[in-house]
Amino acid sequence: MLEYLDLHRLDCDIGELDIDAPNLKSFSFFGRFNSICLKNASHLAKMSVSLGYVKVLDYDMFEDYAIFDPYESDRNLIEVLGQLSSLKSDGGFLLFLARGGVPRKLPINLNHLTDLCLSFLRFECIAEVMCALCLIRSSPNLQSLTIIALQSFGVNMKTTQHLKAQQKHEIPLGCLKIVKICWFSGVKPEMEFVKLLLSAATVLRKLEINFKYAAETRKGSKTLKQLLSFCRASAEAQIIFQGRCSIT
Repeated sequence: MLEYLDLHRLDCDIGELDIDAPNLKSFSFFGRFNSICLKNASHLAKMSVSLGYVKVLDYDMFEDYAIFDPYESDRNLIEVLGQLSSLKSDGGFLLFLARGGVPRKLPINLNHLTDLCLSFLRFECIAEVMCALCLIRSSPNLQSLTIIALQSFGVNMKTTQHLKAQQKHEIPLGCLKIVKICWFSGVKPEMEFVKLLLSAATVLRKLEINFKYAAETRKGSKTLKQLLSFCRASAEAQIIFQGRCSIT
């Protein structure tokens, strides 16, 4: 009869997490696990999974789409993702999904997903960015996208180049209306990511940027000027730029 399950701040590292709850509607997890299997979860609509910080030593290992071969437990997870209306995850969970490589899109469309939140996303980490794009590209009915950026300690040029290359590929964002990015610092990968969204979201109404510095500084003014210069697929798209001192 379990409908809502929250497992947070677990002190131990869980190995295999198996959940068999046919009436489960919402699942939230904060901790670490090696694998997860959600059995008989046909009613699950909302999921939030945070695995925390995961260090990636070799960015190149995620660049070959041909090596994508998900684990058996991950296949189950992908099927579960396909029935969700709301998904909240962090960079650690994105890297968990990338264990078998990162495809351009998932083997199934996430047709029910309308609300996606990616927290603590490292834009200098190409694996996390590629996974984020994979989820977005696999969600044709996505309406709301929220990203909380993690402080960048460096810029990976491969991430910037990858995002620029995506301008040539179609991203189905025909339903995306609201985008919010928090702790935006204006580094190149972040700017290319925003540029990509603006060029693909045909019905976008609002892009809200929460700048991590004061908006009225020289850096803030320069960043806003660049954002306003980007082409927008939606004529109604409004850019709201605010920092410690809010300006619109």
